[in-house]
Amino acid sequence: MRYVLRLVLSFVAYTCLLLVAHPARAETPGAREPARVTVYPVSRVREGGWYLQRISIQGEFQPSIGASLEEALPDSLLNDHERHVMAWDMAGLLRWDVDFARGLDDGDRYAIVFERFLGENGEVRYGRLLAAELQVSGRSVSIYAFDSPDGRIVYFDGEGRSLERSYLSAPVDFQRISSGFSRSRYHPVLHRWRRHEGIDYAADTGTPVRAIADGVVIRAGWSGGYGRMVEIRHANGVVTRYGHLNAIATGLQPRMSVPQGAVIGAVGSSGLATGPHLHFELRVNGVATDPRFLPKEGGKPIAEDDRIAFLIQRQKLRGLIDEFPPATLSANAR
Repeated sequence: MRYVLRLVLSFVAYTCLLLVAHPARAETPGAREPARVTVYPVSRVREGGWYLQRISIQGEFQPSIGASLEEALPDSLLNDHERHVMAWDMAGLLRWDVDFARGLDDGDRYAIVFERFLGENGEVRYGRLLAAELQVSGRSVSIYAFDSPDGRIVYFDGEGRSLERSYLSAPVDFQRISSGFSRSRYHPVLHRWRRHEGIDYAADTGTPVRAIADGVVIRAGWSGGYGRMVEIRHANGVVTRYGHLNAIATGLQPRMSVPQGAVIGAVGSSGLATGPHLHFELRVNGVATDPRFLPKEGGKPIAEDDRIAFLIQRQKLRGLIDEFPPATLSANAR
C-alpha cells in the first residue's frame, strides 16, 4: 500500500513539475494569447515640452476594439479616455472596410503602431494612429499614415490606395447586430414568421445614424412598421433604408442631396420595434440584398509623385510591426 501511495505522489509531483516547466500545457483550451506590447525610446521633442513616443501592439481581437485595447494597454501606457479616442480613430479610418458590429471572429488578429505624447509632469496623451494590419473574417486589412509634402496626414492601405470607398461598411459605429438578413425570421412584435430584408443594429437611443454613401433622399418621415424612416437613392440602382429612428436630422427632406457619412437621424424604437435599434436595408434595382455583399470599390491610388516617399514610410512602419525586441512587454503585467 505504501509503495502504491509513493507511486501516486511521485506521479503528481512529476506532473506539477511539467506544468511549471511548460506552462503552455496548463493553459485553458481556446484561451486567447496575451497581447504583446513594445514601447520604443522617445524619438523627438515637440513644442511645449511634450515628448513623442511610438508603441507597437499585437494580439487577438476581443469582442470589440475597445475591449482589445483595454486588454493590450495598461493605464500606465494609455488611460481609459485615451484608449477610447484611439478606438474611435480606428473605427473611423476603417469604416469603409470593416463593420465592427459583425466583423470580429475568434482568431481575428491585429498589429498596431501608434504615437503618444509624454508631458514633463508625467501626463500621457494619445497622439495618432500610424499603422494597423488586421486579419478580420479571413480578410487582410491594412492602413498606413503618410505625411504628405503639404503637411497633411493622410491614410492609405498597404498598396497605396485611399481608404475611402463608395460605401461605408455600416451606418452606425461600435454596435452589435441583433438580427441579420433572413428569408424567414420570427417577428418579435407581429409574432409570426416573415422575411427580414435587412440588418438590425442594436444601439442606444440617440446613437447617430449615417448615410453609407452619397445620395438623394427619397423619403424622410413616418413609414408604417418602419416608424420614422429615411430612404436614400444612390448610384447604380442602389437604395438604402434606415428605420425605427428616434429622430430624423433637422431639415432633412425628399430630393435633398446628402454626402457619405452625413448624420441623417438617430437610433430609436419607433414603429414595430421592441427596443432601440436601427433597421438597415439595402436594395439593388428594387431587390432586397444582404448588406454584407455590398460592393466596395477600391480607393484612388496615391499620387505618383508621392508613391516612393509613401513606400519608404510604409516599410519603416512595417518594421515596427514585425520587430519585437526582447524588451517586449506582456499586456498582463499591469
